[in-house]
Amino acid sequence: MNKGLKIFITYAHKNSEAKDKLITHLAVMKQNGLIDIWHDNEILPGDKWRDAIFNNLADSDILLYLTCTYSLASENCNKELTAALNPDIRVIPIILEHCDWQNHQLSEFQALPDKGKPINEWQPESKGWMSVIEGIRTVANEMPSQAKPSPSVTPEEIETLAFLALQRGNFIMMLGQIDDALKDYTRSIELYPNYVQAYSNRGAVYLAKGEYPMTVEDCNKAIDLKSNYAEAYNNRGAAYGAMGNIRQGIKDCTKAIQLKPKYASAFSNRGNVYQAQGNFENAIEDYDKAIQLEPYDPGRYSNRGTAYARKGEYEKAIEDFTKAIGLNPDYAEAYNNRGEARREKGELDAALSDLNKAIRLKANNARAYFNRGLVYYQKGIYEKSIKDYSVMIKQNPKFAPAHYFRGLARLHVKEWEKAKSDLTTVKNMNCDIPASFHNDYASVSEFEEKTGIQLPEDIVSLLTPS
Repeated sequence: MNKGLKIFITYAHKNSEAKDKLITHLAVMKQNGLIDIWHDNEILPGDKWRDAIFNNLADSDILLYLTCTYSLASENCNKELTAALNPDIRVIPIILEHCDWQNHQLSEFQALPDKGKPINEWQPESKGWMSVIEGIRTVANEMPSQAKPSPSVTPEEIETLAFLALQRGNFIMMLGQIDDALKDYTRSIELYPNYVQAYSNRGAVYLAKGEYPMTVEDCNKAIDLKSNYAEAYNNRGAAYGAMGNIRQGIKDCTKAIQLKPKYASAFSNRGNVYQAQGNFENAIEDYDKAIQLEPYDPGRYSNRGTAYARKGEYEKAIEDFTKAIGLNPDYAEAYNNRGEARREKGELDAALSDLNKAIRLKANNARAYFNRGLVYYQKGIYEKSIKDYSVMIKQNPKFAPAHYFRGLARLHVKEWEKAKSDLTTVKNMNCDIPASFHNDYASVSEFEEKTGIQLPEDIVSLLTPS
């Protein structure tokens, strides 16, 4: 008698009731020896839960993924799914409710109940569960007959391995583990050198790592293999934009939109390129379209907010940064950007609160230190501003504005030699110090009159046009 197939159930704990219903409906198959079932309630006191889960998963034949909004959002569920992406485990999504599973990697697998109709839409619901059981029974009856020894790996099996490596990379990328995703995409390409999606996705990883020439190289290969592959044009366009090739960046993102008219990411990336060009109206128009298509991405609100801020429309900018923070309360860049906009409006206390939060969330946020330094400077807290500019300079020694404003702050505390050193550094970067100084003060005399500070002659000469 054959040993029953081992079934592993992945579910969000908010769906424990659905998991129990599934187990009840599988009871007859279990009694008949067709299957054995494992889920995390089997973990015993004293067991290491992570070892128990992944050891049992590795030993399973089928993974049943109870699919709903909660499981799609669950890091643990998606880690279990990632671990199941190998040729020995069959993945079957079971759709419990209407959710965004068709835009998740689960869309690659045939779902149950029949035609992917959610369990909660069947009347009575038991009909939906019976559709699930019939599908699992069919798989259980077929799988043993497929377990035939093969003297060599067939081309079809190699393609399957490449597909599974790609899917694993997609899940790991979704979890933010980009270096591991890079390895999986590379493995997929090694197995199947003409795998268009693997080249494009690896290009997206290089884009996330800031390795833009590598992005272009991979996307070129993808486009050579499939000339109408929108994702590759989109990724390549974003890379060209980041490299300063504005014309080609816009051209590629536009091509992606022509191929895929509702491609939110391509509108967003083209908006980024327009913003880099200084074309804020077109950038905002593209961000509007991206947000209309996919309204729950905090990055797009933050990018649109930046475009509004650069136009001087600070109220609209603050509104967008606030929306971004509402979608992701740990979004350090959005706090920094909102703090910067509030400082520009003169709301210094609110700006300081935002910038403190940005730094707490991301301790190496150099721009937030610089912006907080500006707030402290405007509030007349020069020692703290000097400290923040110094943090910024340590992380980015070639950022001239930080040297310039630290130099000004040091004038206020009469650290003449240090101020002169900062201003000389800025001058050596070919920056026009007098022009910058005269944005704030009509003349050295006005500065001295307002502050009551008499500047040394050598510093006066640095601040005075030739």
